[in-house]
Amino acid sequence: MTSSGRRLNLSPIGFDIVLSLSQTPDGLRLADLAHVMGSPVSSVQTALRVLVANQLVRREEVDPPRYRLTPDHPARDELASLATVLPEPAHAIGVILRANPVVTYAAVDGMGFIVAERDEAAAAPREALDHHLGLVADSRPETPAVMRASETELDRLLRVAVGLKGRAAKALTIKGRLPARRDEPHGRGRPGA
Repeated sequence: MTSSGRRLNLSPIGFDIVLSLSQTPDGLRLADLAHVMGSPVSSVQTALRVLVANQLVRREEVDPPRYRLTPDHPARDELASLATVLPEPAHAIGVILRANPVVTYAAVDGMGFIVAERDEAAAAPREALDHHLGLVADSRPETPAVMRASETELDRLLRVAVGLKGRAAKALTIKGRLPARRDEPHGRGRPGA
């Protein structure tokens, strides 16, 4: 039993919320959570109520409200780890990449994920990204590959690696835009899908 007097039942959306919030120490707004997860706002709101009632998630009283994992909850780390390894690896990786503020661009294809990361980023979200991608990779042998590079390095690779340039052009963008490319007019990257 919990302090709310009800047994905690988490849906797949509830686990995705926990996984998303594990990537963002500053928390996320309801609309941002729904976007990251690709779920309806009403479904995310319902799952959030359960997490807040069980004190696993804290609602920050700012305008608009932000939600974050309760820092001192004794089950916080274990629940975040479970939310990371429970779903299919590609699903978990997609949620992690869309939620983590270090990631500026992510795309997926049959060979795995292509990721651009901020050249300069806060330590906490970078550590969360490293930790949770590591948990997914270690959890199952069929985990998709994740090619990670800084924005600067990915920009350079897209100019010199013909195979990567073609791969990125065909991949499904799940977050952001390709890093700015010097060989395109006005230094703009290819728009995200």
